[in-house]
Amino acid sequence: MPNKETGQKKKSITLTGVVVSNKAEKTVTVSVERIYKHPMYKKTVRMRKKFLAHDEGNLGKPGDVVRIRQVRPISKRKKWLLEEVISSSPVVKTDDAKSEVSK
Repeated sequence: MPNKETGQKKKSITLTGVVVSNKAEKTVTVSVERIYKHPMYKKTVRMRKKFLAHDEGNLGKPGDVVRIRQVRPISKRKKWLLEEVISSSPVVKTDDAKSEVSK
């Protein structure tokens, strides 16, 4: 949406994270990790936060590194859109894993 005073569009927020779950239809849960140094104790702090992102084509699989972009609210908790899959995780078939364990 253009700003009336400057005529420029708002910058949309993009985050990079790892897909944790894709059990819901057209939705992925993305875990985004933020690393910063504590201002008083000078210790490196890791914070993780989960976001629900809309995935129209069901492209995200658990373990994939993805980029998500903030958009208008799609549902109560879903305000992010899956932009692209940056790198995909290796696919492990469950049938092959079960057959190897039984041997």
